[in-house]
Amino acid sequence: MAGVPLVETERSELIDSLPGLVFVLRHGGDALTFHYVNAGAMPLCGLRPQELLQSAQPLLRMIDPHDLPAFHSTLRASAMSGFWNWEGRLHTAGGPKWVNVRAQTRALDPLNSELTGIMLNVTQSRLRESQLRDLSVDMRHIASNLESVREAERARMARDLHDDLGQILTALQMDVALLRRQSDPAQTGALFDNVGRLIRAASDAGRRVAAELRPTVLDLGLEAALSWLAQQYSGRYAVDVEVDFASRATVGELIATELYRIAQEALTNVVRHAQARHAWIRCADAAGGEVCLTVDDDGRGYSAPHAVAGRPALGLRGMRERAAVFGGSFELDRSPRGGVRIRVCLPVMGGGHE
Repeated sequence: MAGVPLVETERSELIDSLPGLVFVLRHGGDALTFHYVNAGAMPLCGLRPQELLQSAQPLLRMIDPHDLPAFHSTLRASAMSGFWNWEGRLHTAGGPKWVNVRAQTRALDPLNSELTGIMLNVTQSRLRESQLRDLSVDMRHIASNLESVREAERARMARDLHDDLGQILTALQMDVALLRRQSDPAQTGALFDNVGRLIRAASDAGRRVAAELRPTVLDLGLEAALSWLAQQYSGRYAVDVEVDFASRATVGELIATELYRIAQEALTNVVRHAQARHAWIRCADAAGGEVCLTVDDDGRGYSAPHAVAGRPALGLRGMRERAAVFGGSFELDRSPRGGVRIRVCLPVMGGGHE
């Protein structure tokens, strides 16, 4: 059934009941003139409709000076786009308010336009966004502190493993050497040779695990740590790893450790999945007090299902999360060298949580 047309009085009552300032505004040069304003003007900005119909200046004076240039520039641009969208602050008698304006624009002649739209109070939305941003900052602060605690614990475990296990294995090696001198070499020589090999293997494993927990080379700085990492991977695997360290910034200890961990995970992915022959690590300064780590390879690249469903997704997610903890950025792309490029940028001092 067709709807019943509204009479003029009903239409006016309906518009006045809308939660916002409904308007018809004419714009020519810098001159603004309201040709219609509904009753929503009073609760939104404390102005009677008749005041705005007489002059737009009372409303313009309420706009925050920082938001006024965008008000005028977006209003002028709407003559070309046909749509006006502006958001800013009003300083009303009831306190500051965030408002959003949406309007359709039509040209009346080459110099004048008419806009029909609505101004809405979006203060609560803005407050919620601000609260969410504050919560996000707090969560990053907590996460970075937790990461700092974890790294400190890894460092402690690495020292304990190196010192305690090293002392035990050294003492065991001395006891074995003493027993060997007191025994018949013809009967026990092979046995002691095997025990010696096991002790050396345990000592190497202890050093390797301690280095994985926290390489002591990090104490010499990020450049030394990345060079050492490249040597380790080049020596163990059939991948030639080169380092280009161009950063001159003083990188905080925790951020240096995070960049090292990210480089380590990236090279692990290269070794396991890329079938690459070469990998390149570059560390350089970026704008805004950031340092950026880039890892390239000349491997087979990646496909979306492989990157999402396979084991590399775990490593990629770990790198992405490490970057997010410190408010940094993570990028995954195809490398100009043919494989994959990973780029992570972090603030030099990590928000002061080193």
